Amino acid sequence: MSEELDSILVVVDPEADEQPALAKAAAIAGAAGARLRLFCCDHDPRLTARLFLSPGSLSAARANFLRRRRQWLESLAAPLAERGIAIEIEAAWDSPLHAGVLTEVSLMKPGLVVKDTAWHAPLARGLFSHTDWRLLQACPVPLLLVKPRSWPVSPSIAAAIDPGHPGDPAAVLDHAVLRQATRLAGWIGARPTAVHAYLPVDPAALAAAAAGMPMIPPAGTLGDDMRQAASAAVAAVLAVHRYPPERVELVEGAATDVLPAWCVERAIDVLVIGVISRSRLAEAVLGSTAERLLDRIPSDLLAVRAASA
Repeated sequence: MSEELDSILVVVDPEADEQPALAKAAAIAGAAGARLRLFCCDHDPRLTARLFLSPGSLSAARANFLRRRRQWLESLAAPLAERGIAIEIEAAWDSPLHAGVLTEVSLMKPGLVVKDTAWHAPLARGLFSHTDWRLLQACPVPLLLVKPRSWPVSPSIAAAIDPGHPGDPAAVLDHAVLRQATRLAGWIGARPTAVHAYLPVDPAALAAAAAGMPMIPPAGTLGDDMRQAASAAVAAVLAVHRYPPERVELVEGAATDVLPAWCVERAIDVLVIGVISRSRLAEAVLGSTAERLLDRIPSDLLAVRAASA
């Protein structure tokens, strides 16, 4: 997602009655002047070689399957083309879904990928999409995972940053997150907020936790000092971005514990987060954080990757 957004890949679901990813991608494309590609990756497990007498029969059946999918995509594209949005369609036979999406991303090289996802109430967690998890791990471009609810006229966007993260000592990822939040806000008519969830812990508390004892946040002067340190770290990152003080918030606690409630309280429509690609271990740890946030918040999630961080 460069300064000028050239193209958006929209992953549409042929089994869904509603297409929130398409609606939101069209809103971004209309404002940014970007080209949309509607992408349907699907297959029919019944069309396997053992059911046919010849490879030609199998090939013809699959071609007919994809032809119907393209006709459906054309019906989705027609009203958007009438609005003046540059649009194209593509249907591919592939499985699993994330593999087909990543192949299309490598071929198209879009500035943004948009896909539907779901939010589960607390008692229904654990249904997180394997496809979404794999895309969070591997999608090389910004990935917007959208929930079913519509955006208001002026959506609320929050950029979640983490100054001082050991995996991003130069704050490369924080700056990328802030830039993407600002750009998305410009495209959809919003004002972004920066949020930092920090853990107020000192060496003694960490040692206690390592020994199996409860980790109690420091109180009094020490707690105030740690909040001031977190505030100074955030201010240093924001120095080159246009985020006024009233658009910056510090929240005490682990991000996966406190950001869901904060997003609900602030009615956040899109939360922008960062994912670092350094190693398989780092990817798994950071990806787990993104997964837990996605399954706990009703907000859309824009995942930004900075491989050089």
